[in-house]
Amino acid sequence: MQKSLPILLSLASSAFAAQNQSCAPTQPTCYSTGECNCQYCLGPVKILGNAPCRPKTCNGDWMITVAGFYWGAHQDGMEYAIDNHIANPGPSGSVTDQTIQQLNNLIDADYKTPDFKWDWGFKVGVGYNTTCDGWDFGVMWTWYRGKADGQVETETDDNHTLIPLWSAFASSLGNVDFTTDIQHHWKFKLSLIDIELGREFWTSKYLCVRPHIGLRIAYLDQNFEIQHKGGSWSEHGAQGALNNEVDLDNDFKGVGVRTGFDTNWHFRCGWAVYGNLATSIVYGRFNIDHDEENRQATAPHSKIKVLETKESFRASRAMVDLALGVQWSGMICACQYGLTIMFGWEQHLFFHQNQLWRVVRIGDSSDSIPPNNQGENVYHQRRGTLDTEGWTLRVKFEF
Repeated sequence: MQKSLPILLSLASSAFAAQNQSCAPTQPTCYSTGECNCQYCLGPVKILGNAPCRPKTCNGDWMITVAGFYWGAHQDGMEYAIDNHIANPGPSGSVTDQTIQQLNNLIDADYKTPDFKWDWGFKVGVGYNTTCDGWDFGVMWTWYRGKADGQVETETDDNHTLIPLWSAFASSLGNVDFTTDIQHHWKFKLSLIDIELGREFWTSKYLCVRPHIGLRIAYLDQNFEIQHKGGSWSEHGAQGALNNEVDLDNDFKGVGVRTGFDTNWHFRCGWAVYGNLATSIVYGRFNIDHDEENRQATAPHSKIKVLETKESFRASRAMVDLALGVQWSGMICACQYGLTIMFGWEQHLFFHQNQLWRVVRIGDSSDSIPPNNQGENVYHQRRGTLDTEGWTLRVKFEF
């Protein structure tokens, strides 16, 4: 009887634990390894200061993370034209100084901005959860391509006219440029490499937090093309009709510090809500190119350079990453492997990424000989923040 009593108590204790942890995998046996204690936690089972959530097995865990996402990209300061509800001046033969001057009056006008598209991207990462106090380290690569395409047109009898905002062309048709057809193409390439050192630990039975520090390597390349046709680029004497193209490049490459705070708000059966925040200060170099040229619309299709500028400088830029969603995590194959599936919304802000200069021509007069040599270029800059946002599905495998 004395021998059977401990056995009965042990069985009762095991049944009670199984009842309370019905949704949880069986907890494996953990062994102490020197000064580093290893344990698999469904909560702060042991009375420790900030019990670690990782690793989930006894020998440390390698992690492989794969994510696919569907994001949209936007940027301030990309307005490329004004749709002005003033009668189109018409063909070059009917244009007068008075009809051109009327374009300076903005009537029920709208700014035209690029039609930003959504597109797919991915993340790939590898890391390791150590047995030493639950520290983890890893690297994550994010790849994304954004774009914007569009076209806007007007006709002579539409009673509205397009005024370009990026052209420094001085037309012989008057002192205000206008056009009847604008096409724009914006391409954005994003590549981020994040190197992290963190520790995930329990602050209560259901709340797990992970502060982390590390480095960010960032590549953000932009190309913005604007094509103008008709209007001020109509007949120009011996040159004939012209097609205009403005080509702008805004590239940034840098490296900097990154820190953040991840949270997991656990419920039952492996389900949780996650909310993550990270900030970076990245120091790097901007390379800015701005070219504009006209091409004859008929043979011999000669090119006429209007403007060509280059700029390169170093600067620090702030970046913010936010994520909110739901996840499921659990152990598989007799608690030898961990699996986590996350789905949620992400928002990424890249402050002051738009460094493009606008160069426009004012003060020209068609009465001068030769025409339009009395005006001047006006330089102004519209600072803008770049952002990406969208849905992300992430799968993490630990072994």
